[in-house]
Amino acid sequence: MNRTTLVATFIVVTLIGAPAVSFAETRGGSSVDNSSGSRIGHMLVGTTNSSAQTTDADTPPAETTTTTTTPTTPEASNSGGILLILLLLGAAALFYFLKIQRPSLPDFSGIIGRDPSIDNLSKRRSPTARQNIAVDSVTSADKAAFQQLLIDVQRAWSKQDLTELRQFVTPEMLNYFSAALADNTSQDIQNHVEDVMLLRAEILEVWTEEATQYVTAGLRWSARDYNLSLTKQRGEPGYVVEGNDKTPTESGEAWTFKQSPDGKWLLSGIQQ
Repeated sequence: MNRTTLVATFIVVTLIGAPAVSFAETRGGSSVDNSSGSRIGHMLVGTTNSSAQTTDADTPPAETTTTTTTPTTPEASNSGGILLILLLLGAAALFYFLKIQRPSLPDFSGIIGRDPSIDNLSKRRSPTARQNIAVDSVTSADKAAFQQLLIDVQRAWSKQDLTELRQFVTPEMLNYFSAALADNTSQDIQNHVEDVMLLRAEILEVWTEEATQYVTAGLRWSARDYNLSLTKQRGEPGYVVEGNDKTPTESGEAWTFKQSPDGKWLLSGIQQ
């Protein structure tokens, strides 16, 4: 018998047993009252007969008022106490079994969110293979190249031209752009970033790795950034899915550039 069945049986026994005890005691009290009433009636009859023999016939008999009082027996008070104890025991047993059957919650303390990029530690670059360089080493010509790359990449992206993008990005970034363009096409949209104007640029980090120089720059620019529907014609409702094709908005990202052996800079990473 499992715990749930045991608890249910205990409750049923308590609920049935308590009224049974009360009913039995009520019957016992009723029999005592009836017998007492019979004896009182016999005594009253005897008294009336005796009075009839000793009282003058002309004298009217006196009216007798009889009040029957049900006695309170010790058994009745004890039954109330037993019933209360049974109910309390049933409630305590139910609480106990429900408590021990309640499943314990796992302890999540100490579990925190992790950056997926640091989960695979074996693939992270060794610190010894990386050497930081002062940000002042970035020349004005380098900064101009970064600005031009921002414009060229956004233009090729808006045209969905992977061949043109190949000239400005690393192979890894080309795969990234190819997957992003395919995702937009599956949603029947095309993203446009036009009239790009660089507002601010800040060199965040410069380092070399395996004789290759990298620069991460925080870029802030304004442009008309919007999504068009591939299933609607210009002028139709819903043609511009998102953004504004007339009003420029500001955007900002951190772009990482990699210098190829011939000195040309390529986009190698983007952080939103």
